[in-house]
Amino acid sequence: MTSLIQNIGRLAVRTFRRDPKLPAGAFTSHYEQLYNLLNAVTTQDINLDLGLLHDHGAFTASKDGAPVTYMQLYENSDVTICVFILKNGVRLPLHDHPGMYGLLKVVHGAVSVQSYSFIGDTTVEGPQSGLMGSPTLSDILPATKHQLLKVCASDPACRLCPGEQNIHEIYSLDGPAAFLDILSPPYGTDERFGLERDCHYYQEIESRWEVSQRESNLVWLVNVPTPSDFWCDQTEYKGPIISEDGDEHGS
Repeated sequence: MTSLIQNIGRLAVRTFRRDPKLPAGAFTSHYEQLYNLLNAVTTQDINLDLGLLHDHGAFTASKDGAPVTYMQLYENSDVTICVFILKNGVRLPLHDHPGMYGLLKVVHGAVSVQSYSFIGDTTVEGPQSGLMGSPTLSDILPATKHQLLKVCASDPACRLCPGEQNIHEIYSLDGPAAFLDILSPPYGTDERFGLERDCHYYQEIESRWEVSQRESNLVWLVNVPTPSDFWCDQTEYKGPIISEDGDEHGS
């Protein structure tokens, strides 16, 4: 019998397969099915080691090692499925997802999610969306700042699209937290577009706008180097093997 996480994995592969022969509307239909299925996933479904979720108190690198642990469940050229485990009080710094779709489902604890949308980003429907130009350090970009969300394991998944809520910062709240991430296309070399899909980090900067501009949630983000307080270690995925249809070996 196929497990929930295997069904999620196969549907994610089907949803984000960048095939121009797919009929119109297939992406939207599969995406909504995937979203609904993902909302049921728990730590048990991915056989997450509960020892990784033990609360040792406020994070300090000297006793806790890396602030974030990464676990990859599956990856091919179209999609990445992974888990991030955040220790008590740590963050994934403000970062982007160039031309990507994303689904984030908290499976343990609670996180705050502060999202932004770049202003002027162009998008198209489906998983073959284009990219905005790759920023360089110190580039300053206008963005819309969205409402801060608190998300826990009982809440539905958060979504991001190529042009909406595509930049975010995530903090663990009141102890360690873990969330399942589905991203498409993956970071790294994208042979279909002939580009390197890098992750960029940002910082919100002060401005001197009129009140009307501040009330419209318009802000400026500056591209910065990888923050020194962020790094990851890795742990092995020990749950059910995720594979494409007919492929029992995974990626």
